Formats: sequence, structure tokens, C-alpha cells
Amino acid sequence: MLTTRSQRWRDRRSLYVSNDTLIDPRRYAVDILGHETARAFLADHHYLPRYPAAQVAVGLFGPGKGGAASLDGLIVFGVPATGAVITRHTGFSDAARGCVLQRLLCLPSVAANGESYFTSRAFRLLRLARPRIEAVVSFSDPAYGHCGGVYAALSGAYRGRTRPRQVLRIAGETISERTLSKIRNLESGHAGAIDQLVRLGAPRPRPTEHPRVWLDRCRRTGALTSARQSPLFTYCFELTREARRTGHSLPRLAYPVRSDVPREQLGA
Repeated sequence: MLTTRSQRWRDRRSLYVSNDTLIDPRRYAVDILGHETARAFLADHHYLPRYPAAQVAVGLFGPGKGGAASLDGLIVFGVPATGAVITRHTGFSDAARGCVLQRLLCLPSVAANGESYFTSRAFRLLRLARPRIEAVVSFSDPAYGHCGGVYAALSGAYRGRTRPRQVLRIAGETISERTLSKIRNLESGHAGAIDQLVRLGAPRPRPTEHPRVWLDRCRRTGALTSARQSPLFTYCFELTREARRTGHSLPRLAYPVRSDVPREQLGA
């Protein structure tokens, strides 16, 4: 990748560490993490603080003060917005055989190659916790200066870019189409989805107001705004022999480089 620094996040601020630092595996441990702990860590540090629809959370533990372990990184494997995300990029007809790497975060205290060390071990724990999952899809968002350098280092299959699309956002956060569908159609979990938008600043629905009408009101009043989402870089990790065989006919394109990210999106 055409960069000499690795991006990190702490207190929801973008920071960088030099790429000439190397992690010492003897000083770190990787283990399954409880969702409440993962939720709090994500809210404190990640630029996307909302906890996704998670299946497995994994923590990176480093040396802390007084000999106690310190939580220095987090990976969240979650449910895709639609099953088509899995079937399109893995080749499996059964979407349950894949998941999405929803969040990856290391603090600035972790050396530059910490993400690749952490992610490879998190994949092993994912397979132990959910043996049915054989492939992982992940996206890198150039809007935040990401092009997937970690995924390239781990030999993930680069599938290309997603199509640009219009999305709805509130308080700078994109609301998934799955969340909106739950609300519009009164599906299971719609009450929690409404609460999520209210916590982000939307007005609470009126007592007799249908959620679909409420969403329309949120758009009219500007609580929900329409925005164009730039194409995302798409990667797939084939974790088993069967996944590699199934994905053999799918694209494995040349990796994008830092220069593929628009200059105004690279950050400071």
C-alpha cells in the first residue's frame, strides 16, 4: 500500500502510527469478548459508535497498568444487511455460511501490523464459536480514508467496489436499509430500531402514528437526510477449503492502493 502510516482510532478521533513498528505476539492475547463490553469499547473509540447486529465479538488484550490486561482492540462479526451480501461475494447459496466483519478497531498503543495479527486470530475464534461460518465479507470505506490494507495483507479476495447508492443518515450515521425495513413493515425488532433513531436525535413517534408515517415525517423535518454513499471496497475471506472452492469462479482483482482513495478523504 502506498502509505507509511497505519490509521488508528481513540476517543472517536483518527490517529496514526508509523509502519516501522511491529507487534510482539508474546505480549498480547486474543479472546471472545462479551457484547456489553464490546458495545462500550466501540462507543468510546470507533468513528461508527453504534453496535451492529453482532454474532461474535473478539477482543485484543495487551499489557496494562500494574500487570492487568488492557483491552486494546475489537473485532465484531455480524449479520449482513441482506443475505445477498454473502451469496454474491462468497458463492454460497446459503447466506448462513458467511458473515460480515462489521467493526475492526485497534488503539494507537498497538503496533502497525497489529490488525493483521489480531484479525487472523479472530478468524480462528470465529470458526470455533460458529463452525457453520466459512467465509467473511468486509468493506472498506474510502470516505474515512480506508482502502483495505489490512485485508490485502491477509490475502483477502478483493471483489471490487460496490455501486454508489442513496442512503438515509441521522447525526452523521448511516441507517441500514434493514433497520428501515423493520420500522416500515412492523417487523420483529422494529421498536428497538425506532429507539435507535430516537437516541440519535429523531423525534419520538406520536401515540397513533404509524412507523412508516413517522419515517416520512423524519425526512420532511430533516431529522433523516438523504446522502450519496460512495462505493466501498469489498473483500472476502475464504476460511475453509470448501469456501475457496466455491469462490473460485468469483473475481479476485488487483488490490486497490492508497492513491485510489480521493485525496480529500485521506484525512490529516
